[in-house]
Amino acid sequence: MLISQHALREGTCVARNIAAELAGKPKVAFSFSTIGLLAAIGRRTGVANVLGVKFSGFVAWWLWRTIYLAKLPRLEKKVRVALDWTLDMLFAKDLVQFGTRRAPVISRRETLALMREEPVNEVGTISATASL
Repeated sequence: MLISQHALREGTCVARNIAAELAGKPKVAFSFSTIGLLAAIGRRTGVANVLGVKFSGFVAWWLWRTIYLAKLPRLEKKVRVALDWTLDMLFAKDLVQFGTRRAPVISRRETLALMREEPVNEVGTISATASL
């Protein structure tokens, strides 16, 4: 998500302070300590620090995905992401590799021989009977 934990909670504090200012009530200073940190670091692997407890591996990865999915804005988006993740777990990645091939390189001498329809041997040189 592009919005951090701090920004979300600071926005709530600002909104409450604006309402308090309009109502003539005292404002409250923003203070927040992080709930935890989660990161997916590879295929079905993650790291986490939740309420001071550190762990890693599949559980951290699963927790990251669960929280990410819960924070998505609409049901449609949640269903699409969950379906994509499910298909990713069930099927291997579809990788395609494109190779580049170069055209065979022939010398000017061979090109001229081919244009005159003179015989060329297997190693690409003009045969002994051809003349230039």
